[in-house]
Amino acid sequence: MQKRLAPVRPSRLLARTLLLNLGAALLVFAPPAVAENTPQERTFLERTAIAAADRACNLFNEGERLALVSGLYQAEGALLRANYPPDTIRALAADVSVHAASLGCRHPSVTEVADLIRDSYRQFQKTGFLEYPARHSSWLASRSRHDRWAVSQTDQSSGIVLGLRRPPGASQKDDFALAVAIPVRQVPPSVVQLFIRDPARMGEPWLGGLSTPSRSLSAPPRRMTKPEWAALSQAETDSVGASFQVYYFPASAIARIEALDPREAIQLELTPSPRDPAGQTQRVSFEAGDFRAARSFALIPEPTYPSPAGAKGR
Repeated sequence: MQKRLAPVRPSRLLARTLLLNLGAALLVFAPPAVAENTPQERTFLERTAIAAADRACNLFNEGERLALVSGLYQAEGALLRANYPPDTIRALAADVSVHAASLGCRHPSVTEVADLIRDSYRQFQKTGFLEYPARHSSWLASRSRHDRWAVSQTDQSSGIVLGLRRPPGASQKDDFALAVAIPVRQVPPSVVQLFIRDPARMGEPWLGGLSTPSRSLSAPPRRMTKPEWAALSQAETDSVGASFQVYYFPASAIARIEALDPREAIQLELTPSPRDPAGQTQRVSFEAGDFRAARSFALIPEPTYPSPAGAKGR
């Protein structure tokens, strides 16, 4: 029998009320076999069910769907951090998805919940910044096109930042790439790599041990990873004028990080230049966390408002 867990403290995303009042949705969407669940499970099941109904009926627009998906990813991450087995999570999702899709697009409860989400989204889309905390660190997400970082995580000891960055001259708000920003050094590193677990070499998440998760953030064994190499670098400054050397990675690295278990680590390795006699290889670990949830939030379109002329004519 699965261990029942204490409720987790509501996240900041939940506090923003997109899906805050959907407790009754589970009674509509969930099959009777899962009627009694922990608060963590209910949150995940509600969002899974609504997402399944959307896939079947195309209920939401792009922004509403991205907000819903972001919340679903965050709920799944909360279950994994509470040590729910991935197989259990997949089984719960499969049961509730089949049941929700079977209700049909015109079921009164499906349309009622969809209307509630649309109403909540009108307020939620005004939120421009959110923090996605995990066990060891946080991803910060910004929807503002004026923020160079759309999604970022900072290593406090080194000041190195990893995340999704809007490159100079980007024409679109969602035109961002995976990047790492390193405080300027006298001699920059000669090689910058990200080591990410390779599912072809290790199919299960690496959590610091073979049987139980480690309490500290632990990078996977090097032989079980596949590196991503930085392909471009340039000097930039942050919002307070501090100088960084920014290195950009291939787009494929984004999907690889999103495919990780939220509890896993990504390791950055900086190889010193041969011109740096005192240089040493530096390794910094970042937590996968709710990266995909933060990215979905950053992709939500900006709200549109009636033009002054249009509003005046009403």
